[in-house]
Amino acid sequence: MLSQGPNAQELQKLVVEHISSILEEKAAEEGKVPQVTRENRLGPDLGLSSLDLAQLVASLEIRLKADPFQELVPITSVRTVADLCGAYERFFSGEKAAEGPSDALLESKRRAEARRR
Repeated sequence: MLSQGPNAQELQKLVVEHISSILEEKAAEEGKVPQVTRENRLGPDLGLSSLDLAQLVASLEIRLKADPFQELVPITSVRTVADLCGAYERFFSGEKAAEGPSDALLESKRRAEARRR
């Protein structure tokens, strides 16, 4: 983990850069690259697939040495660029997960386990 986490603006800039990079790679196949804003929905507006989202989260984890999705935020709750930025902001704010996993996190883990069977 970073000794002092990035602030909200730095996180947003980094998230947007990583999303834009993925979109530029896809543009070689599909054409125009949309402008990325906090309000964009990752799938419907930006056209990111679940594989693209996994690549995005992995690259951010490597860059930031942070994984807010392990216990703090269920990945299934991330729908927009703002949601993604917010997950990292929560991580770097030092917020701890509730005493036990949240209902949303438990449900997410249950669905993931069901898919593995």
